[in-house]
Amino acid sequence: MSGLQRIVSRVALGAFALAFTLGAAPDAGPLRLNAVYLKMLRWSAGVRSSVADIEVRTSMRSFPPASFTFHGHSYFKAPDKQAVVFDDVPGLMRGLVKDSPSIEPVPLWPERYDATVVGDDGTTTTFHLVPKDSQSQLASADVEVADATGLVTRYTFNNANGSSVTTEQTYERIGSHEVVASQVGHARGHGYNAEVTTVFSNYRFNVPVSDDVFVKP
Repeated sequence: MSGLQRIVSRVALGAFALAFTLGAAPDAGPLRLNAVYLKMLRWSAGVRSSVADIEVRTSMRSFPPASFTFHGHSYFKAPDKQAVVFDDVPGLMRGLVKDSPSIEPVPLWPERYDATVVGDDGTTTTFHLVPKDSQSQLASADVEVADATGLVTRYTFNNANGSSVTTEQTYERIGSHEVVASQVGHARGHGYNAEVTTVFSNYRFNVPVSDDVFVKP
């Protein structure tokens, strides 16, 4: 593949770590009554745009085994535009990148998903999201959130085509923002089975971002 590969995505394979939006969230119904969801909303306010560099390291469980590293950038523009642009994705990785799941910013969950709380062990709350769009690539997502902070610790994605991605993430503070420093996960789909580590760096906030980066080629 030459040139750029654009993926509108949120997590997995180096998708953007933050879900910043401006303004109030839509009426969230039962979610509005959940204390952990309210904490998540507080993290999602106040940034008009963001850009971050990403490095994706993959180890393919194949014969013979193979490892790849590729780079790109993640973009956000309020209220809900998100994209990841990868450079020179290796041929063996195209299926994995194509299957990279997406998830909407937290304030848009009530509008875009049927969202339910499926677990709370006193430390972690798990939200189960099913897209309202019947044509969505994503079949469902389970999002594990730390009760104390409202920060997502783990995602489990199941795609409509049978592929799946799990990812756990660590954070760092930059100014007043908690941002994802790294993600470690596993991706499985047609023709691939891979361990994936994504490292985020060089975050820039409230910088100009062209709408062109959000358009799929």
